[in-house]
Amino acid sequence: MQPYEFLKIKEEVKLNLRCRKIENEKDYINKIDILQNNFYINPQVISGSSNIAFNDIYKIENESKIKVKKIDNKSIGAFDKYNLKIEKLKKIELEYNTFSNCKFNNIEFYNCVFYGNIFSKCIFKNVKFINCNFYNEKECIFILNDDTVLIDCEFKNCNMQKSIFENVDFYNVKFEHTNLKDAILKKIYIKNICITDCDCRSFKAIDLEVGKFLFEDNYLTKFDEYTFIDKIIVDKKYKQSYAVASKVYKGIASKFEANNLLNNAGEYYYISKCMEYKSLRGFNKVKSAIFWLLCGYGERPTFALITSLEIVMLFAIIYMITGLSVGGDIINYKVILSQGILFKNLNTYFMQSLYFSIVTFTTVGYGDITPIDYSILLSGIEMLLGVTMVGIWTATLARKITR
Repeated sequence: MQPYEFLKIKEEVKLNLRCRKIENEKDYINKIDILQNNFYINPQVISGSSNIAFNDIYKIENESKIKVKKIDNKSIGAFDKYNLKIEKLKKIELEYNTFSNCKFNNIEFYNCVFYGNIFSKCIFKNVKFINCNFYNEKECIFILNDDTVLIDCEFKNCNMQKSIFENVDFYNVKFEHTNLKDAILKKIYIKNICITDCDCRSFKAIDLEVGKFLFEDNYLTKFDEYTFIDKIIVDKKYKQSYAVASKVYKGIASKFEANNLLNNAGEYYYISKCMEYKSLRGFNKVKSAIFWLLCGYGERPTFALITSLEIVMLFAIIYMITGLSVGGDIINYKVILSQGILFKNLNTYFMQSLYFSIVTFTTVGYGDITPIDYSILLSGIEMLLGVTMVGIWTATLARKITR
């Protein structure tokens, strides 16, 4: 598999998002017209005056139907003094409504329907959605956007297929047994998110700033080859941010591996190790750099091949200095300089040194060229490196091919 082309895939996701929003807007207008003409439901504007210090309550009753309303600056839920009361709302149908600058607090939605709703600049605090349906292929999709904030929220046994989360902040949000298939997240700040046994096939997430991104499965969160999580935005001023990103990528890699998508798992594992390298110090950083150089943390067979070629070339140059015996003729920098034939025979000497370096590295050793002086020790070192590098390259390549 070729390394992930993150920028290319990211642009494809952005294009997909734009097309989905345009298509949804057209469907939204058509649906409103149908509701007006066939069911005589006219759009209604409900404006309030809620702010940080004041709650202008909008009351929702159980089993009520709220359709085609534009609700602004309203507070929905329980707002008692000690923030202990929970409002439980059951079998509510909210369809084709627009909520702007609204506050949702201490609510539990049970078996509710949210078709075609758009939430902009809203705050959800301690809100649970249980057995709720946000998607129907005949209806418009669910959208959260424009600086909407989710705090201590939970989605359990919900259908959120093809939902859009754009410019949204997640503070301790949990998705459990929820269908997130083909959902798109864009420009998301994630303080803490937990995904448990969800369907994340074709799930896309781009432009992420992440604190904690956890998978706590009892069974298995589903990924497929179209699942894509973009590179995380990292604060380069703090090494700890690289360590956090590394843990996130390792978690993603483990989910791909659990879904037997080993190529994808390898790519995210590689990124996690690169992030980890930037968070390390001292000798641990040196070890990580060597591991990267030798084989790209086991995910880049070409790295092993390139490193092998570099070793061969380096030793070829060193052998020209330390000396080789070619059929009785000596290749040695002192001889070359003293006889003044540096330019005349340089190519010949280099090719002979390169040939000796290759057969030594590959442990073939024809014996037509022999090392002298320090070259004897160096040739032994090169043989050890050759055996090691050939083994690393073969193992890494075989691992990628079998995937």
